[in-house]
Amino acid sequence: METVAAVAAAAGVGAMAVPAIGAAAGALVPAAMAAFGTIVPGVGTLHAVGGIAATLQSTSAALVSTTASAVGALIGAAFGWK
Repeated sequence: METVAAVAAAAGVGAMAVPAIGAAAGALVPAAMAAFGTIVPGVGTLHAVGGIAATLQSTSAALVSTTASAVGALIGAAFGWK
């Protein structure tokens, strides 16, 4: 059985890792849109539904939330418990 401190530390890592992954996905969106999108002057960049940029955008939106952080904490605690 693991100590409470080890489980709490693992939960903290999980709680921080999930939003960090979401933030990283969000940071990659402009590069993906430039590489895979179609730039329309006066409109913006169009990209395919289900494409890389769209997937990064939805991943970023889903993972940068308190709910995602709580799930990450639970997963981290589960791995910390062993």
